[in-house]
Amino acid sequence: MPVDFPAVLNECDRVGTLSPMNDVLASMSAHRSVRRFTATPVPDDHIRRAVEAARMAATSSWIQAYALIQVTRASERERLVELTGGQPQVAEAGAFFAVCADVRRHQLVARQLDKPYVGNLETFLLATVDASLFAQNLVLAFESLGYGTCYIGGLRTRLPEVDRLLEIPDGVWPLFGLCVGEPDPEVPTATRPRLDADALWMKDRYLDDEAVLAGIEAHDTDAAAHYAARGLPGRNWSGGLWRKFKAPQREHLLEYYRGKGARFE
Repeated sequence: MPVDFPAVLNECDRVGTLSPMNDVLASMSAHRSVRRFTATPVPDDHIRRAVEAARMAATSSWIQAYALIQVTRASERERLVELTGGQPQVAEAGAFFAVCADVRRHQLVARQLDKPYVGNLETFLLATVDASLFAQNLVLAFESLGYGTCYIGGLRTRLPEVDRLLEIPDGVWPLFGLCVGEPDPEVPTATRPRLDADALWMKDRYLDDEAVLAGIEAHDTDAAAHYAARGLPGRNWSGGLWRKFKAPQREHLLEYYRGKGARFE
């Protein structure tokens, strides 16, 4: 549903109090990852509408350092299921995309003008942040059209092979995948609990460790209930963190991104 911004603004009274919920906030609050989809393709005109809206995301100094590669060939999507760690939704969703940081445009502009292009850690961060902002806008746009979405961080698991499959040029850095499609109505999904807003919103200084740990404890309680309701008693958020970060992950990425022209000095 298109957002009527004047109507949203009119919900504010003279002292700037906003009503508890509007269409945008409701859509954002209802987000959940969808991992089972129908086979219905996402029409190109829906994708174009979503991309046209997403491109209006904030971009540092107007550099627009992102690209969206849609993978349409069935054989390549089946191969990507394997390369992303066995995630069937990569092939099953109505559409699958690789979200990329993109400085190739900048390099080509510099080359055309016979000027130097100098990259460093800051340029890598600028492109990564730009691409992530674009991707989140894109997800919100697709969800406003009634689609489900799922980010695929597993795109980085065997990234050199993904690179060869999709023939990615230098200066284009795949960051993550994105599944989009009609959610399978036979598979119920629910939002996962999140850290409380007061655990995230800090004024002037970062919270002391006692307050941080109190927020974690409260979140662990919510997460434990979420797991128990799904037949996984005894789990919580802290345990998931420990399992996630007990060993280095994807150590090949530094070499890969450097090989694609990224600099980290």
